[in-house]
Amino acid sequence: MAWDTRKYARWFPFEGVGIDTYYDQETQTLAAVAVDACRGPQVSLDGVPLVGRLPLELEPWIEKIASTLEDPTLPEYVDGLRFGPRGEPYLLSLGLVLRCQQNGNHARCRPVFLAPQWAMRGQEWIEDLIPDREWLTY
Repeated sequence: MAWDTRKYARWFPFEGVGIDTYYDQETQTLAAVAVDACRGPQVSLDGVPLVGRLPLELEPWIEKIASTLEDPTLPEYVDGLRFGPRGEPYLLSLGLVLRCQQNGNHARCRPVFLAPQWAMRGQEWIEDLIPDREWLTY
């Protein structure tokens, strides 16, 4: 495992299965899992496959699911649909960031699943919690 000394997470790739894991430095616990859009296993949410899909294919699902996520008990910065600085959709109440990963001429969905302790910090913290490797490589 490698520590990103400027960030809060430790990163470990499971290259053979297309998974990157990120660990909370303070608690030493698993805090995020990113699934490679080209080599990772298919992961579905509510019956909808997320990995390797074209972003346009998931747009209707994102809009539909986001409309069901409004929860007055959650902080406003976690509730509903938000967008990160690179335009990726954040569904933090589900612990999900749908990133894109280049695959030839297309960008494919690379979901990042967040543990509640990271998701509930809000989108402004996500880039600080996950090492630069995730944001700059994909």
